[in-house]
Amino acid sequence: APTAQNTNLETRGLRLTYDANRDGWDPTVFHSKVDKQGGAIVVCTTRAGIKCGGYNPKGWVGYGEARGSIAAFLYILGGKYADASTGKPGIKLRKVGGPGLAQMDLPESGPSFSPDALVVPMEGRNPKLARSKLGSYYERLPDGTNSLFGKDGSVQLKDLKVYHGVYAEGEYIPFTDAEPFALY
Repeated sequence: APTAQNTNLETRGLRLTYDANRDGWDPTVFHSKVDKQGGAIVVCTTRAGIKCGGYNPKGWVGYGEARGSIAAFLYILGGKYADASTGKPGIKLRKVGGPGLAQMDLPESGPSFSPDALVVPMEGRNPKLARSKLGSYYERLPDGTNSLFGKDGSVQLKDLKVYHGVYAEGEYIPFTDAEPFALY
C-alpha cells in the first residue's frame, strides 16, 4: 500500500481490522477491533469521493490518553495531488510542533488525529461526521488549505477502514499498552 511507505508497516502484510460499514459506526465497536493491535492506517472516503486518512504508528489502547509520535501523518490519495508520471499516489502531511497529541486515543470516540486534524467522533445521531482542521498539529496543504476536505471543515463519510500489520502468532506487537509518562 502506498500509504505504508516509510512506516513500520511497510514490510508487513496488511489486514483489514475494522470496516465501519461492516462492523458499525460505533466507538465501542471501533475500539474492540483496533485496540492493542499496533500501528495502523486509517482510510476514509467522503461522500464527495475524497480518499484520505492517516497513519497512527502507535495504534490504540482505549485508555483515554494522548499518544505522541513524530512519525504520524495524514494523507490524501488521488485528485490534484496524484502524479501518474512519477507514480506519486497523493500527498502526505507531516506531524508538526513535535510529537505531542499525534493521536487522541479516546474510548468514546473513533479515530482522532490530534484534537482537530482528522476527527471521526462516531457520535450517536451523526456517526459518519468527520472534521478536519490542519495547521496546529499536522501540516496544511501546499496551497494553504487547512482541511483534508478542501473548503469544507466537516463532511459525511461514505466509508472508514482500518488496516493493521500482520504479525505471526506470539510475535511481539509494539505499543500495545499505555504510554509511559513523558514530558512533551
